[in-house]
Amino acid sequence: MATPLPIVKPDPAERFSRICSDCGVCTSSLRPHVKDACAFLVQKYDELEIAVQGHARRAETDELYFGPYEKIFRVRRRRPIAGAQWTGVVTTVAMRALERGLVEGVILTGTEPGTLNKPMPVLARTPEEVLACRGNKFGLSPTLEKIDDAIAAGLKRVLVVGTPCQFHALRVIEPTLPFEDLWCLGILCSDNTTHENYQTFLKSVSRSPETVVHMEFMPDFRLWMRHVNGEIEKLNFVEIPMHEIGPDLIAPSCRVCFNYTNSLADLSVGYMGGGMPDQQWLLIRNAKGWRLLDLIRDDVDLTEPTEGGNRALAMKGFLSQLGKPYAKGAPRPVKKLIAFLQRRIGPRGLEFARTRIEMKLAEGLFTARRKAAHRESLLVPRYAYAPLEKYILPGEAGPPTPPPARRSGRGATASQAVKAMDPVSIG
Repeated sequence: MATPLPIVKPDPAERFSRICSDCGVCTSSLRPHVKDACAFLVQKYDELEIAVQGHARRAETDELYFGPYEKIFRVRRRRPIAGAQWTGVVTTVAMRALERGLVEGVILTGTEPGTLNKPMPVLARTPEEVLACRGNKFGLSPTLEKIDDAIAAGLKRVLVVGTPCQFHALRVIEPTLPFEDLWCLGILCSDNTTHENYQTFLKSVSRSPETVVHMEFMPDFRLWMRHVNGEIEKLNFVEIPMHEIGPDLIAPSCRVCFNYTNSLADLSVGYMGGGMPDQQWLLIRNAKGWRLLDLIRDDVDLTEPTEGGNRALAMKGFLSQLGKPYAKGAPRPVKKLIAFLQRRIGPRGLEFARTRIEMKLAEGLFTARRKAAHRESLLVPRYAYAPLEKYILPGEAGPPTPPPARRSGRGATASQAVKAMDPVSIG
């Protein structure tokens, strides 16, 4: 019988320097599964989508961008929850799941005591404990560590609120877990970082960084920051001083992430395809997703998604700057004009979502090819290429095409897999 790998707590700075999203697998009893489960060692999104959702992405539909789904809605809670990131949709789903006995526990991310926004894994057993975790936390969090606590408590029905990379690992490991029923409520996630880097970022963008509770990159092309007194501070995307912040803000794992929309969830909730100021978008991916939605039908308003504008100009500008050092850019009045035009003629609704996804796919593929080209087939899912077939990445002669299908990686040990990982600079 093989000796289990020890549970270790590597230095967060060391993990951040490599392609690691600190999901919680390596820092829990799940560590023996790392070579199969980690999305940044050998991603399995293509095959997992078929296994979880029943089919691959249908290229003639928006599944090409958003992953397999059955229905998309815009959603808002009729009576917003005070202190929630938006109106409290995710919080309400998790609370109702406990109240109605669908699950016995909810694994999610709370806030470390004594801080306003430092993430901390939580196993919630009551609706009140879920409510205390409301609001998004901008920062890497080893949420899956709490699976150990759920198993130790003898729980059989569990809901996990998690990010795409966490659900990649969870779906691989799921058959080995002693749960009778596992539910996955997915949040959309992109460009995460450490809590320390997040504080540095806030100092560069906010007039009062020490009082920021929540932050979101909104579809009106502005950064919204909510303070403890309820005030919302806004800053145009084009005015964010990235030339001062530098290239080391975002986690290397996020620079090679290709699953922004959390396609392995039962129900995905986020902002990209929603409406201003407080509508999110909700993607029902399977029968379990419908059951989660049924929990909150009396609490929310559902409307059809809308769209407008065109992403062609935005993508042209993005690709022209991809891979270049951050520059100070145009004078402030010009940036104000650019922001005005973005809101007037830029992509909106579902078109904004497609734009953001194409940008992430392009950045991810560009980064993988420049920093870890020998691992492209291990890092990049096959579905990532089709949305980019009308573009040419910087320095390339034509639209990107996938490398030959990879051979099975069976036989590699976890330590060998970790040694094969290359640090990925985001410069």
